[in-house]
Amino acid sequence: MNNPPQTSPPIWRGAITYGLFPIGFFGSLSAAWVAHRAGVAHAAILVATALAMASLIALVERIHPAYPTWKRDHGDIPTDAVHVLVSQAIIPTLLEATLPALLLGLAGALASATPDGLWPHHWPISAQVLLAIITSQFFEYWFHRWSHTNRWLWRLHATHHSPERLYFLNAARFHPLDTALSVTISLTVLTLSGAREGVLLLVATWVLVHGLFQHCNIHLRLGPLNWVFSMAELHRWHHSRILEEANSNYGNNILLWDIVFGTVYWPSDRDASANIGLEQMPDFPRGYVGQLLSPVTWSETGRDGAPPPIEPRH
Repeated sequence: MNNPPQTSPPIWRGAITYGLFPIGFFGSLSAAWVAHRAGVAHAAILVATALAMASLIALVERIHPAYPTWKRDHGDIPTDAVHVLVSQAIIPTLLEATLPALLLGLAGALASATPDGLWPHHWPISAQVLLAIITSQFFEYWFHRWSHTNRWLWRLHATHHSPERLYFLNAARFHPLDTALSVTISLTVLTLSGAREGVLLLVATWVLVHGLFQHCNIHLRLGPLNWVFSMAELHRWHHSRILEEANSNYGNNILLWDIVFGTVYWPSDRDASANIGLEQMPDFPRGYVGQLLSPVTWSETGRDGAPPPIEPRH
């Protein structure tokens, strides 16, 4: 019997796999900058970006998934929708409105301590954004890493590792205190450094769009860009049920500090497993209120303490 001829996948699948992220990511940054220069309110820019990119990614997840099993409804959408409202909208908005004012005096003192100020405002905007990301992500990297090895921080961060599938909406699944600490760290660094509103907008756009792609259920291949962005191919390992795999790839938006500190985990012979979640905490709350209270009802989750620290890989 003759075997049927092998057919190549449609061209559009390859275009999505290799082109969706760079086009969506850099397109969003460019659109945000144009809107900023046109005087559009930053909140409106971020809301429009979030709605546009979330809608696009949600659609592509249905037609070009990385793991078909993750398309099935896990009853997690209502919980994740509340996380989006609280951890992606309310908390960052409140901190962005109040924290710079609280730090104004200290930021002014630091700026006056140097002849030209701390921040290189004369650099091209692209270079300023890169500097902002590299600087802020250094501190976020260590906060994230400690959240996996410190028992008290892990009580907050476990919420993010509780889903049994990854899709665009659970990019915002963070305990509110976890979000507040992370945003405070990043915003404090940039505010004290003297970064201006345009830079802060582009950093916020970067974090927003990258987070949606990082957790999406889309078959993406970034090739060499995986050594720049901490994207889906690597981040899925971070959600592994195996601690040695999960305690790695801590970069929220770039891989640089994982490379520097030896915590990259990216096997060349296989993709990350679709079986993710908290292996040793099967009773972790699935509803929002339960996850909100989980740090103080910890004994009921089935594990007391944090995952053991993993030695950096060399």
